[in-house]
Amino acid sequence: MAKQFDPQKFPNCLRGHEYAESIVRGDIPASKYLIAACERYLGEVDQEDNPIYYFDPERAERYLRLAQKFEHVIGKWSAKNIFFEPWQCWVWMNIMGFISRKTGFRRFRIAHLEMARGNGKSALASIAALYFMALDNPQGNQVATVATKKDQARIVLDSARAMARKNKSFVRSLGIRVLAHNIMQETTNSSIRALSSEASSLDGLNDVLAVCDELHAMKRETFDVIYSGMSKRSDSLTLCITTAGFDVDSVGYSQSIYAKRVALGEFNDDQFFSAVYCLDEGDDIYDEKNWIKANPNWGVSVDPVTFLAKAEKTKKTPNDLPNFKVKHLNIWVSEANAFFDQAQWDACANKSLKIEDFKDERCRLGIDLASHVDLTSIGIVFCRGDKYYIFDKTFIPEETLAREHSNDLYAESVASGHLIKTQGAAINNDYIREEAILLADQFRVEECFYDTWNATEMANRLSDKIEMVKFGMNTANMSEPMKKLDALMREGRIVHCGSPLLRWCLGNVIAKRDHNDNVYPRKSHVRLKIDPIIAILMALAGWLQDEGTQSVYESRGLLIL
Repeated sequence: MAKQFDPQKFPNCLRGHEYAESIVRGDIPASKYLIAACERYLGEVDQEDNPIYYFDPERAERYLRLAQKFEHVIGKWSAKNIFFEPWQCWVWMNIMGFISRKTGFRRFRIAHLEMARGNGKSALASIAALYFMALDNPQGNQVATVATKKDQARIVLDSARAMARKNKSFVRSLGIRVLAHNIMQETTNSSIRALSSEASSLDGLNDVLAVCDELHAMKRETFDVIYSGMSKRSDSLTLCITTAGFDVDSVGYSQSIYAKRVALGEFNDDQFFSAVYCLDEGDDIYDEKNWIKANPNWGVSVDPVTFLAKAEKTKKTPNDLPNFKVKHLNIWVSEANAFFDQAQWDACANKSLKIEDFKDERCRLGIDLASHVDLTSIGIVFCRGDKYYIFDKTFIPEETLAREHSNDLYAESVASGHLIKTQGAAINNDYIREEAILLADQFRVEECFYDTWNATEMANRLSDKIEMVKFGMNTANMSEPMKKLDALMREGRIVHCGSPLLRWCLGNVIAKRDHNDNVYPRKSHVRLKIDPIIAILMALAGWLQDEGTQSVYESRGLLIL
């Protein structure tokens, strides 16, 4: 495929393209996320008949050519000008070269670049800031570099200021003014400035480029304001550059998980570009061949000798290990991986299983009404002998389904009957109530568990038909069924029908642990749903009192906190 790029006309695109091929071939050690991202690129770059986007090598090459006109401003280099490595060519030919057929602007509206420290992320962002301000058809092109603290936000700005000052022809020919706190092109009303999370101007952000520096440390509300503001322009780009961090409840971790799942194709998002350089789970952190996985600039800006010394030091001073993992290997410390093993779940599937085969048998229900505009679920659990049979009735409003057009799984699940589409913009509680009554007519519903926070009215209306039991959504109530479901799966005592929607939701569950190793189900990103699993865990909790061993529910019942 590399022959499509004329080496005389598109030398930088050619280098980027060959890099992607090398990654996929295994010539360069890379994480599964980067391999998948390169496979995504190779599968899309030649799609000339794609109705949504196309690849324009002219635009990509123009950016790569002009970006390398700027000079190094930090460190000692053999060459005066910045020279893009093949991985950098690949990253930016993706961001700048894929074009939306609908708007004529860049296809990708958000780019997530995640790697270890010392790989030149800030320099790349500084070049992008200068290009977007003055070289990308500027017409009021406002650029913001944003971080939690102003000093962090200024890193990219100050690097851009130094680059501009060194490039005299750039400043003179384009009328650039490099000031103490910003960079301006007055003739086009374009500028670059640094903003912190406390800046009131974030609310009115309407920029062509927002650089979110060190996303792992950014407040979630700050990122949400930036991202919502950037949607006002169809030519805008939100550029997230980050290293891993220590807070798995942060927006940085949330975006990292989302970027990885987009790369793997588990979530289809045509406007999201993902390049995550990290070690794979289970990799030996002291195996030198793995270090390039998190450090694409290995041997360039990342010195192997110094790196080895840091690794050896952690063996002697274990207190340095967490920082080494986070900053130099791009590993999220305390990373909350998926709680349930999907391979174990898959082994429990029986696609011929039908709920109709359980007519008049005992079951327990759980109702999760977490959101009326998204997924709403009824979990249904039967017990035969020592095995538990799991089903769900999950609903989505038709307007949400239309809005979530990028999630092919929703449409496929509706078509296969694993997801039920309801009319309107929100789920009507009467619809859920009627479904629960139908279940009670077909099966012997022992109990139906519900969350007192948002389902009390429904419980009151169902109480004459079904035994309704309050279920507090807290760690005390959720920990045991979570751990029990995991154990039952490993023992082969769970049977389900193989719903792809249910499998996806199961894989989205991560665990928040307390100091006593109790667990509570969480999701790592707002778009990664777990509602059906929550409903099933509620129903399973009811069965635990019937287990042969003493259950916490027998001794103290369900807590309502």
